[in-house]
This record gives sequence, C-alpha cells and structure tokens, in this order.
Amino acid sequence: MKARATLTVRLSGAAQRKGLSAVLAPDNEGLPQGMRLSMATRGNVLELVVSAGSPSISLSTVLALLRDITLFQEIWLLSRQRGGRVQRT
Repeated sequence: MKARATLTVRLSGAAQRKGLSAVLAPDNEGLPQGMRLSMATRGNVLELVVSAGSPSISLSTVLALLRDITLFQEIWLLSRQRGGRVQRT
C-alpha cells in the first residue's frame, strides 16, 4: 500500500519562506528507497509532498516535518522578539 501526504504551510513573507525552505532542504537528501519528498513554493506558501510505500513511513515523516516547522517557527519568532521570549501563535 502506498501513501501520500501533502502539507501546505502559509508563511508571513518571502524571507520566512526562504528560511524554512533552507531548513527543510536537507530532508530531501538521503531518503530511503521508495520514498519521495518534494517542496514547491507559490508566493508565501510552501507545499511539501511526502510519498512512500508504507503509510507508517509517510506519517512518521509528516510528523517529523511538523516538528521541524514548529521548531523553525519558534526560532524565527525568538529571533524577532525583544528580550528573547518566544510567543506562540
């Protein structure tokens, strides 16, 4: 059974989109056989498509991407906040 998942992330601007794309780019390298991860951008939207021969592999990859995106958001916000405190949105 094959599985495919699409994540669509709407970002605040080009700088944030480019930053997140750069952070996630290494995830496109060294993937297990039969797995694909692609990224595409449209304006301030980053779309990630994960496909694999197993639903559990696809799901675990999506969860890892969501963790990476959340961490990026926290670091991005921290770098822009006075006093170094992160405010979640």
